[in-house]
Amino acid sequence: MSPTIDNARWITPIALSAIFFLGSVLAASNEGESCAYGNEPGICQGYNLCRPLLEKSRIVKICGYTSQQAVVCCPVDYRERLQQLNDPNQRVSERKCRDYQSSSNSGLLFGSLAVGSSVVKLKPRTQCPTDQNLIVGGTAARFGEFPHMARLAMPDENGAMVFRCGATLISEQWVMTAAHCLESQTIVVRLGELKEGSDEFGDPVDVQVTRIVKHPNYKPRTVYNDIALLKLARPVTFSSRIRPACLYGSSTVDRTKAVAIGFGSTEAYGAASKELLKVSLDVFTTAACSVFFQRNRRVPQGLRETHLCAGFLSGGRDTCTGDSGGPLQISSEDEACVAQIIGITSFGIGCGSTTPGIYTRVSEYIDWIEGIVWPTDSASLTDGLRFS
Repeated sequence: MSPTIDNARWITPIALSAIFFLGSVLAASNEGESCAYGNEPGICQGYNLCRPLLEKSRIVKICGYTSQQAVVCCPVDYRERLQQLNDPNQRVSERKCRDYQSSSNSGLLFGSLAVGSSVVKLKPRTQCPTDQNLIVGGTAARFGEFPHMARLAMPDENGAMVFRCGATLISEQWVMTAAHCLESQTIVVRLGELKEGSDEFGDPVDVQVTRIVKHPNYKPRTVYNDIALLKLARPVTFSSRIRPACLYGSSTVDRTKAVAIGFGSTEAYGAASKELLKVSLDVFTTAACSVFFQRNRRVPQGLRETHLCAGFLSGGRDTCTGDSGGPLQISSEDEACVAQIIGITSFGIGCGSTTPGIYTRVSEYIDWIEGIVWPTDSASLTDGLRFS
């Protein structure tokens, strides 16, 4: 028997089966039909029509196919939701937050591609902070939990680079920290480190700082406008270890607790921690916190709305020496668990005391931050906001 003839006998039924399958698939496109979008009513539409919404969803239900694309279940009000996503009045920092998180949301697809089935996107598990008694009292952070955490190294009196403060990665090339940390023009930012000397999750990334921007109204020895931005010598590549956090834009914090992180001391006058620690703190209103700082030389004019207070009135939970400049954060309530920075560690009385610590309230400086970090996207801002 000829091999050519034998192969032809197999190819013919396979080709016919593929044609029949393709025809049945295309006939089952179901565009415009009703479907269930999770627990909500949905409508079957081409994937490209509501793709930005589906990228945020863990499960994609397949209604059918056309010759160009899959037909999937979209929310009935997908047009309105897309308009909200593409709101031209949305803050630059909010758009960037969405972009940065979208770039890290890729995952594997599991499930049947048959009509009526659902495809599950298996994403790397998001590590949400847990409510524990840490930093002063401490347990280590988990891998991937705080990929925005940065450390600032500056030379000591002998010229050796020593880590002195924390910071937060907020874009590909900028970190945010406390202005009082910056005692040198020579600064190296370290990203992606969970524990000193450990290469279990890969080596950390060190980048030189090429531009230092302190807030123009910051004055040393006080903690008013205690915020600064540092530009890295090059953009960093995002990964599960290195990714920016989002800036919290509302002047009102709608949570009673927040998480602070850092490599600082675990007790007053103690050595710095060798691993990243976290602490859950109660958030106080400015008015409630003011009673603790009525006669304090660091805030001679009292607390302002540019301050945020967090602590634990029973003591034992706090940030400490070396944590300055690091983030105070909450997490979004959706499954993405996105880190939203509400404060920058600024000043405290002792470590683990019953007095709340003072943090710089990030929402009060969004305009200033956007004008420096994303100047070309901040059309409403002028060059007058770019202070060096």
